[in-house]
Amino acid sequence: MKNRHNVREDLARVCRVLARHEMIDLWGHSSLRIPGSELVLVTPRFTRKVLPRTLAAGDLLVCDASGRIVEGAGELPRQFGVDLALYRENEKRRACIFAAPRYAMAAAIAGYALKPLTHMESATAYDLEVCPDDKLARAVARASAVQQPGIGAWAAGADIFDCLTTLYQLEYLAQANAVVAGEKDMRTVAREDSDKLWRQFAGHHHYHEFFASLDPGPLSHPFTRFSQDHDLLKAKIALSCRALWERDTLVAFLEHISHRLPGGRFLISASKNFGDIGPEDLCLLDMEANSIEGPRPPGFKWFHAQLLRERQDVQAVVHTHDLYGRAYALSPRKLAPSYRVGLDVATRRLPMYSRCDLIVDPEVRRATLDALGTAPLVHEIGHGTDFVADTLERATVDAIQREAFLAMDHLARQFGAPKPLPARLLEELRAAEPAAEDWWWFYTGEVGAPRRSAGGLSNR
Repeated sequence: MKNRHNVREDLARVCRVLARHEMIDLWGHSSLRIPGSELVLVTPRFTRKVLPRTLAAGDLLVCDASGRIVEGAGELPRQFGVDLALYRENEKRRACIFAAPRYAMAAAIAGYALKPLTHMESATAYDLEVCPDDKLARAVARASAVQQPGIGAWAAGADIFDCLTTLYQLEYLAQANAVVAGEKDMRTVAREDSDKLWRQFAGHHHYHEFFASLDPGPLSHPFTRFSQDHDLLKAKIALSCRALWERDTLVAFLEHISHRLPGGRFLISASKNFGDIGPEDLCLLDMEANSIEGPRPPGFKWFHAQLLRERQDVQAVVHTHDLYGRAYALSPRKLAPSYRVGLDVATRRLPMYSRCDLIVDPEVRRATLDALGTAPLVHEIGHGTDFVADTLERATVDAIQREAFLAMDHLARQFGAPKPLPARLLEELRAAEPAAEDWWWFYTGEVGAPRRSAGGLSNR
């Protein structure tokens, strides 16, 4: 039987492996019953202080069966009550994970029942359930996995690696289904064949060894490196650029981030590959867009300067050439509030300048700013989107999450029509949403970190 030290390492490893596959975010968590006790080991609520990629064994919390923390510092995860309830419901379930596997979530958003298409993964499909939040614990206590549409996916098992294996297989299976979704008369794997495969596989530990090989260990946040010997604001802008690059939010070299400075000046990123931008690649300008120091500023400087002059509430502007954002803006497609990430920024009314233009001429800048008004974003048809906010963190996160919402909507449509979340649940999600600053630390924490997909398809 494993001692407490080993289960701590196992639990932390599972989160880091999920993070490498981009299958867990700030809403996610994992827990397990500590062998030989009534205590539960659980990941803390993820914030800028502790992230899935930086998680170490010492960051974990220990609580009793009532949910009272008896060891460790931090808050309990948002939906941890489900874990405690399922442990009471089923003694054989010794561990639990709540995660965000992208393809599996897309299928659930569309109400698509995953088919058993591949050998090892089919076992997850037979007893997969979709469940509303008020009956989650009982469903997680009995099912192979449980889809919580628009929110995430659950798996419980005999140990934490059983849970990780189930979620990994669920995401792989969803990717396989995405390839052939909508096709009729598909052959599937018979349950008796799947059961035979697993009997033959019993006793092997290949999944444990495989997951161990994917664990990079606790990673330090790249901000530490970026901020060494550099102005902190410049470091944050540069890291924001790289986070947008990591998330495929933009084309990556003709977009810009600007930020207001005291004394009638502002910083703007140079026209350079966003994946390579460092603090030294920031241009210093006055509010008339005249260069003061630094590299050559981009032509879009005129619009940023005028926007910052006129919108005194705005501190930061993030300009992206967003793939899904540009395509969706040209489409009459209606968006359903079906996914928690980017929910508000993606489904709100989109102010637009209705001509395709570089937004350089004075009259075009005027028309675009009039369209923006007091909104947090404006779209220039066929060109891109400007996200404006009172913090760099908010503008960056809005840019990433709006594109993420639209990408999820597009992926879900491969399975069927996205289903809106109930109004009551939408309000609960808004009330529990992590702060923009925490999301910023989450996304920037991905810069330079290893990543892969559970199957052959991209997580994008």
